[in-house]
Amino acid sequence: MSSAQSATASREAILDCEAEVRDLKATIGALRDALEQEQSVSARRVSQALLATDSEIAQLKNAVIALRETLEQTGRQREQAVQAAVLAASQEIASLKAAVVELRDQMELMRQDKEAAVQAVVLRTHNEIAQLKEIAAALRSRLDDKRARATEGT
Repeated sequence: MSSAQSATASREAILDCEAEVRDLKATIGALRDALEQEQSVSARRVSQALLATDSEIAQLKNAVIALRETLEQTGRQREQAVQAAVLAASQEIASLKAAVVELRDQMELMRQDKEAAVQAVVLRTHNEIAQLKEIAAALRSRLDDKRARATEGT
C-alpha cells in the first residue's frame, strides 16, 4: 500500500470512528433524554402516589377524629342516661319509702283506733254486766223480801 492509500485508509478509519462517536453521543443523548423523561414520569407518579397517600391519610385522620368524637358523645349520652336512671330510681325509692312510712303510720292509727274501740266495747260491756248484776241483786233482794213477808204473813 502506498502512503496515500494508507493516509486515506486512516482518514476513513478516523471518519468511521468519528461517525461512531457521533452516533454514540447521539445514542447517549437520546438515552439521557429517555432517562430524564422516565425519571420525570416516575417522579410525577411518586408525587401523585404521595399526594394520594397524603390525601388518604388525611381522610383516615378525619374519620378517626369523627369516630372518636362520636364515641365520646355516645359515652356522655350513656353516662347521662345512667345518671337519669339512677336519679329516677332513687326518687322512686324515696317515694316508696315515704309511702311505706305513711301506710305504717295509718296502720298504727287504725290499730290504736281499733284498740280504743275494743276497750270502749269492753268497758261498756263491763258496765252493762255490772248494772245487770246490780239489777239482779236488787231483784233477788226484793224477791227475798217478798218471800220473807209472805212467809211471815202465813
